[in-house]
Amino acid sequence: MSVDPDNPVIPAAARVMRPEPEIAAASEDVPVGGEVRLGSLPRGSIGGQVFILALPMLGEQIVNFCVGLVDTFLAGQVGKEATAAVGTGGYLSWFVTLGFALIGTGAAALVARSFGSRDVTTAKRAVNQAFVLALALGATMSGLVYLSAPLLADFLTQTVAARDMMVTYVRIDAFGLTLYSTVLICGGVIRAAGDTRTPMIIMIIVNIINALVSAALVFGWFGPSLGVTGIAIGTVVARSLGGLMLMAVLLHGLRGLQLRLAWMRPDWEMIRRMLRVGLPAGAEASLLWVAQIMFIKIVAHTATGEAATVNYAAHMIAIRMTAITYLPAAAWMTAAATLVGQYLGAKHPERSARAAHVAALQGGALTTGVGIVFFLLADVIYSVMSQDPTVRAVGAPAFRLGAFIHPFLCMGIIYSGALRGAGDTRCTLLISLIGGICLRLPLAYLGGVVLGGGLIGAWFGMWADNFAKFVMGWARFLHGGWKKIKV
Repeated sequence: MSVDPDNPVIPAAARVMRPEPEIAAASEDVPVGGEVRLGSLPRGSIGGQVFILALPMLGEQIVNFCVGLVDTFLAGQVGKEATAAVGTGGYLSWFVTLGFALIGTGAAALVARSFGSRDVTTAKRAVNQAFVLALALGATMSGLVYLSAPLLADFLTQTVAARDMMVTYVRIDAFGLTLYSTVLICGGVIRAAGDTRTPMIIMIIVNIINALVSAALVFGWFGPSLGVTGIAIGTVVARSLGGLMLMAVLLHGLRGLQLRLAWMRPDWEMIRRMLRVGLPAGAEASLLWVAQIMFIKIVAHTATGEAATVNYAAHMIAIRMTAITYLPAAAWMTAAATLVGQYLGAKHPERSARAAHVAALQGGALTTGVGIVFFLLADVIYSVMSQDPTVRAVGAPAFRLGAFIHPFLCMGIIYSGALRGAGDTRCTLLISLIGGICLRLPLAYLGGVVLGGGLIGAWFGMWADNFAKFVMGWARFLHGGWKKIKV
C-alpha cells in the first residue's frame, strides 16, 4: 500500500477519495444544457471549450512566431549563410523539443486522465516525476547537440562560411535546452490540467526577452555587433529564464500541481506509466527527426555550390513563415488533446471524439485563410525576409504553390495531437512512419534531385506527407480504436 508523503498516516489511495478543496471544487461535474461538463474545463459547448482553451495557446504561438520571424530577419541582414545557420538552428531546436515528447506526452496524458477522473494524487505525482525527468533529458539533449554540431554542419552545408556559422549558432543554442525542457514538458502538463493561460504568459515573456536581447546584440546597441552569436545568446538567456519562471510557478502551486521534494523521489510505477505512452511518442519524435534531417539534406543537394545555399536559405524562410500555420495547429491541437484526455478520464468518449473533430474544423478554417494570404503575398514576404535576389526568385514561386496544403497540414497536426491526448501514441508513430519515411523522403529525392525539380520538386514530397497524415489521423478517429487505450 502506497503512503502519501504529505500525510504518512493516511494511505495515498484513501486521499484520492478526499481531494483537496481547491481541486475538488474545480473537478466537480457541472450540468450544462443536459450534458455533463467537467469543472476543470471551461463552461459552454464543446465548440466553445475548444476555442477558449485554444485561444491562450494561440497567443503564445503568435509570439513564438514573431520571435522566429525576428531571428530570421536579423540573420537576413547578415547574409544568406547566417539565414541558413539560424534556420537550421531553429529546425534543430524543434527536433530536440520533439524528443521531449518521451516524457511530456505520457505525463500530459496521465494528468488529463487524472483530472477527468478526479485522481488528484496521481496528477501531483506525475508533475513531480515529469519535472525531474525533464531536467535530466534536457541536460542530455544539450550535451548531444553541442557535440554533434560539427557533424550536422558538415552534413548539411557545402561552403566553409555556412558551416562555421552553423556550428557557432547550434553550440551556443544548446546551452538553453536544459531549463527550457521544463517549460515544454511541465508546461504541457499544466495545459493538460486545463490551464492554458499560465504557460502562455511564461512563453510570451520568454519570447519578448529573446527578441530584445538578440536584436540588441546583433545591432550592437550596448557594444559591438555579435551577428549570429548574438541571436544564439538571446535565445539561451530567454529560455533559461523561462525555465526558472516555470519552476517558481510550480513551487508555489497551481491547480493542486506543486513541486515537493518528497514527491520527486523516483516513483517507478509512475515512470512506467508515463513511458508506456511516452516511448512510442519518443520513437515518433526520433522518426520525425530523421525524416526532417534527411529532407533538408535533400533540399541542400537540389543544386550545387552557391545555388545549393540559395535553395537552402529559401527553404528556411519558408519554414519560418509556415510557422504561421503551426500557430492555430498547435493551439487547437493542445485544446483537442486536453479535452480528449479529460473526457476519456471522465468516461465520456463520445465527447472526446466530438472535441477532436470540432478542433480540426476550427483549425482548418483558420489556416485556409492563411493559405490564401501566402498565395497572394509570396513575393512580398520573400522581399522582406531576404536581401538576396536569388533567394527571392527561388523561394516565392515554391511558397505560393505550397499555400494550398496548409489546411490539411493543420488538421493533420490536430488529429495527431488528439490521438496523443488519448494515449494512442503507437498509432501516431505508424502515421509518422508512413508519411515521413515512406512518402516524404523518396518523393522529395525523386522530384528535387532525380528529376531536377529543385526546391519545388523536393517540396512535393513534403506536401504528400502532410496530406497523408491528415487522412490517416482522421480515419483513425473515425475508427474509434483510440477510445480503448489505457494510460
